[in-house]
Amino acid sequence: MSIRVLAPGELLGAARGDSVVCIPVYGAEALFEACLRSVLASVSDRVAVLVTDDASPGDGVEAITRAIAEEAGDRLDVAYLRQTRNLGFVGNANAGFAAAAPADVVLLNSDVEVPSSWLERLRAAAYTDELVATASTLTNNGTILSLPDRDRPSPELPPGFTLEQAAAAVAAASPRLHPAIPTGIGHCLYVRRSALELVGGFDEAFSPGYGEEVDFSQRCIGHGLLHVVADDLYVLHHGRASFTESMTPTQLEHERELNRRYPYYAEAVREAASSETIPLARSLAAGRLALGRLSVTIDGSSLGPHITGTQVLTLELIAALARHGEVKLRVRIPRTIGPAASAVLDGLDVERLFNDEASEGVRSDDVAHRPFQVVNPLDLRYLRRLGRRVVLTQQDVIAYRNPIYFYDYDEWRGYRELTREVLMAVDRVVFSTDHTRREALDEDLVDAARSAVVPLGVDHRALARTTEARAPEDGPADLRERGFLLCLGTDFQHKNRPFAMAVFARLRRSHGFAGRLVLAGGHADHGTSAREEAAWRAGEPEASADALDLGPVSEELKAWLYANASLMLYPTAQEGFGLIPFEAAEAGLASLWAAHSSLAEVLPAEAAGIVPWDVEATAARAAALLADAGERERLVDAVRAAGARFTWDRYAERAVEIYREAAVAPGRALHDPADDLTDLALSLVGPKGWLPPEVQRALLAVSARAPLRKLMFALLRAGYRALYRARRLRPGSSSSPP
Repeated sequence: MSIRVLAPGELLGAARGDSVVCIPVYGAEALFEACLRSVLASVSDRVAVLVTDDASPGDGVEAITRAIAEEAGDRLDVAYLRQTRNLGFVGNANAGFAAAAPADVVLLNSDVEVPSSWLERLRAAAYTDELVATASTLTNNGTILSLPDRDRPSPELPPGFTLEQAAAAVAAASPRLHPAIPTGIGHCLYVRRSALELVGGFDEAFSPGYGEEVDFSQRCIGHGLLHVVADDLYVLHHGRASFTESMTPTQLEHERELNRRYPYYAEAVREAASSETIPLARSLAAGRLALGRLSVTIDGSSLGPHITGTQVLTLELIAALARHGEVKLRVRIPRTIGPAASAVLDGLDVERLFNDEASEGVRSDDVAHRPFQVVNPLDLRYLRRLGRRVVLTQQDVIAYRNPIYFYDYDEWRGYRELTREVLMAVDRVVFSTDHTRREALDEDLVDAARSAVVPLGVDHRALARTTEARAPEDGPADLRERGFLLCLGTDFQHKNRPFAMAVFARLRRSHGFAGRLVLAGGHADHGTSAREEAAWRAGEPEASADALDLGPVSEELKAWLYANASLMLYPTAQEGFGLIPFEAAEAGLASLWAAHSSLAEVLPAEAAGIVPWDVEATAARAAALLADAGERERLVDAVRAAGARFTWDRYAERAVEIYREAAVAPGRALHDPADDLTDLALSLVGPKGWLPPEVQRALLAVSARAPLRKLMFALLRAGYRALYRARRLRPGSSSSPP
């Protein structure tokens, strides 16, 4: 079909409710041709296209329009309107608005290319509400609507994508929120006729161009209208092909005029560009994940010089995510990271970020995940800097429910308040068992929608190459020959070590067990079983002589104990998951445990050897196992079979699903406990603060003990006052305190 040539002021003849695609153009013929051809390739029904030529040099624009119109046949209804003189974008666009009346208008920059079904999606967004004035699109180059990097325009499509592929990926991932934004974005802008009739067209004060769509948008907002995003539509915008560098002073002048008219606007745009608690952030996150790899920061700040359970779980998670391959990984680590942890990271494709580098301005990944509980309000602040969304692993709520593990009530209350605030502030909370999740739900610590159960892996692989079994240096020479029962765990009361000691004594007395008992694990400050253990030793002097307390053990020593023990006693009265029986079974060591709390969920209940809390019955079961190697082997096989469900690769797969869910979920706009800290406090303990991390830890340790805290604070106050008085007495010194 040949084009219709319109004279200035002539109407196109469109009807109310129609959508007219208006392409204002000035020169840049190659880009214009690509734009018009993309419109032709993307439509199935007859579409009205109006090319408004702003007196381009020569007749190239008209010739291109004619040629493509001929190719289009009945698929496009193409009109061509040439201005008698160069009006600039504002005047040229207004001429298009007038010619298309009373239809809606899609302002399509001549340096934009569109994908399939673009017009249908754009119109659908514009008609989500009768108050919508304009609908804009996602693009590679569109200020706050830029993808894959928010508010960071790029002249190119994401690597590896064609426009159709990128548009299809964005459409498939879109939450279709059609979020509101403070202004329409002009590269591809659907303008409803009702808005034009209410507020008028573009203001000629912004000729020849720049700022006109902002002014128009603010006038619409002033009348109660909305501007939305077609968040299921992605177009290619080459950018600024119709503008020259000579317009920069004009842009600055128009920017000043916008600020004069709409003093709120700059801050509104900054919020739209950065806020994580608005629907736009969710739409952009979905598009970002569709066009690139999920970026995740794992909080590995626990990876110090020694390897304990928390460090093992953190390293296994990092290694599993690296094997997963779909995640761009970064790990936050301390300067004091130990050689074993560092060796694991050396073999993985991960970026490292030191703790003191987690400051303002650091890159925010899609998600920051802390695989262990928060004990310091500053940790949450750092996590929010490192990730747009925060995922936290809460292994248990034992300390939350039990005041015995704290110096006094105030310390316990502080821990509970911090736990509650943190769990309410993060975007997702991960539990390792359903039992622990139910406990947290019962305490109203988290809502069901933000919580998930992801069982830990028991197939530890990350440290396998670096952990070599090592016998205790000061243990009895005949420990292996005599045999021993192993009870592994810190002496918290709920770990129930005195029960293991009682079972050991009964085995000696009633079943002729001639081996020893080895207690391996740290000694807590509060809530320990030390008094009960001391009472048992006093009442069982002969058994006590064969009950060895090794204290905290290294991974190397733990491996030796697993390999050489006769039986594992695991009498914990409460547990968040229960890794030890699985670790023991992997080493070929049979365990006795009680089928309760999370242990009943992850281990075979019928194989539990402890009768809670019957010493005689449990000792009889232990004696039977010690006497029957085949039964021990069957028990080991049963635990291994139960553990086959729990692999780190499965953990990583489910974790990535949770990360993706969190990345596009509504942001949490809750109180940050760290906000309660003064600037002075943050200057002391923040990253790069005056107090080195080791001093911070020392002060925290002292402050946690009320008698020491009172003495230390009194000495500090006295020293500060003495220094202050000395400064005042010094000639020329200021009389004002620092």
